[in-house]
Amino acid sequence: MKRFSLLISAIILILFVCVMELALFNRYKPKPSEITWENVDTEDKESVRNSFKAFDPVMDYTDYAPELSISTVESLKRSSRAVSLPEGSESSFANSVSCTIDGVLGYIKFDYDLPGIPQSDDDKYYLFELATYENSHNDSYIASVSKRERGCFIFSYYKDRLFDKYVMAVKKNGAYVDICRGQYITNPEAVASYNYEYPTPSSKKGLIIDNFKVNNGSLKDLGVKQAAYNIPLGFLMGPTTSGNYGTIAFNYNGKTYSFNGQRVAEFDIVFKALTNQGIVTTAVILNDRGPYSERIHPNAVNGNAPYYMFNATDENGCQALEAAATFLAQRYSGTEHGQIVNWVIANEINARKDWNYMDYTDVTTYSEEYAKGYRLFYNAIKSVNANARIYTCLDQVWNRNLKSTDGYDARDVLDAFNNSIVTHGNIDYGVAYHPYPVPLTWPKFWDMPSNYRSMNLVQNNVDTPFITIQNIHILTDYLSQGAFLNPKGEVRSVLINEIGFGSDHGETLQAACFAYAYYIAAANQHIDGFILNKQTDHPVEMAQGLSFGLDYSGGGHKYIYNVYKNIDTASSYEATAFAKDIIGISDWSEVISNH
Repeated sequence: MKRFSLLISAIILILFVCVMELALFNRYKPKPSEITWENVDTEDKESVRNSFKAFDPVMDYTDYAPELSISTVESLKRSSRAVSLPEGSESSFANSVSCTIDGVLGYIKFDYDLPGIPQSDDDKYYLFELATYENSHNDSYIASVSKRERGCFIFSYYKDRLFDKYVMAVKKNGAYVDICRGQYITNPEAVASYNYEYPTPSSKKGLIIDNFKVNNGSLKDLGVKQAAYNIPLGFLMGPTTSGNYGTIAFNYNGKTYSFNGQRVAEFDIVFKALTNQGIVTTAVILNDRGPYSERIHPNAVNGNAPYYMFNATDENGCQALEAAATFLAQRYSGTEHGQIVNWVIANEINARKDWNYMDYTDVTTYSEEYAKGYRLFYNAIKSVNANARIYTCLDQVWNRNLKSTDGYDARDVLDAFNNSIVTHGNIDYGVAYHPYPVPLTWPKFWDMPSNYRSMNLVQNNVDTPFITIQNIHILTDYLSQGAFLNPKGEVRSVLINEIGFGSDHGETLQAACFAYAYYIAAANQHIDGFILNKQTDHPVEMAQGLSFGLDYSGGGHKYIYNVYKNIDTASSYEATAFAKDIIGISDWSEVISNH
């Protein structure tokens, strides 16, 4: 028995020693991430140097070497697999490509991963640079590297390149043939001057504010956590019309753009007041007529609408939009003039005829034109404020499949927009949504009028014709699909930046509808804000049966005022108890579920 015990002890000791040796080996063995410049073979070192020097031959890149990541070193491995390019679809040959900035070292890195070595006239890949508005390139490339299955181009970054796209090509039969789609820089935040943490609000409660009330104490009394305000570019840009305010001259890429000093001062008052009260602010950028008409898409200039498609089809249009976006980001990323952290680029873009006019075309072309303008704003704003959130905007018409040419279904636009963004360099766009009731004039969204109910317009599935607040989870579920995730693999931010319930059918009904809707949004983890339209009734909307305000236009509060005030406080359920009888429930858990 004693011998047996000793044998068992010996076996245990041997196992322990083996485990410890294995642990020590795993701890101290060379890791891929520990590959250093000194460990890279001479041929690969030369390839990296050549990649750098292809653009800037006078620069000493020795100091850059230690910054090479394992992915860069591994990308230098040669491959012997020669393959033919797919005829007619050469630009889809690459498995993956990406274009990023190293903000510390000041270079751009274009990574590629190919399914093999494409057959061509020589042993080189060539990199071309195109402006946003360009669809093809000439024979002047900016860099070349030896063929490999995986690798990179490295070249200098400067501001002008922030909005350009890059395409990789081979030479075949004497001509350059693109083997990937144009790629934009996807991390403009790498060069941002503002890097503060995103100011997450303490609740989702927001309001489209009345600019005449920003300093009268009402926002504090209401406990507003988020606010939204429009910035029409035609209103903002151009010379000052008042002698009391000088025109603001803004130099961008060698050209001076004018901004109306009086109107800028008015925006300053609003945004400064909101920032001083700790309110997270959303600005909606709108493209109305006015100075610098090159902002408007050439296929939109003959339209008659409040707002128009951005013009990213030519140099003048791109420059004007970039200048406007950069001016706004620089002015409203700090606290001196107020701080904007959410930017919505255009309004309800699927409502083509009403809110983002461009001559009718197919939904893919329309969405791609918008995506080009959107990306200009995204890169301009993020290159100033790293953690700003930039949203596209859709209304509640999700999937009606109507034959009308007035607009498009939000789902079709979202699909086409997302495809364009992902194809040309995935970025962290967000979705601003307007899940109004159907019809707009009927606030009781869970119980539509019989003539609407019979049309089955709001369904609990992805093919629903409308997405209102009642089935808003359809949108967040849709965005949870793999094809729609952001570059980090996360569900994109969803912001309800406009929703309203009229008091035309009774003030208590309006308040009950708001309470029910707010609880739905609060229970959805992917919704980051619920911004109610609006603080004060607007006469134009009132004439349409849309008295959305917390306050009457002539002064005084409605019943909804105190419900809004308490909805995100410890008194929430007490303040909304009245609504349960209107909805027909005894407990909120009967109609509210987490998503």
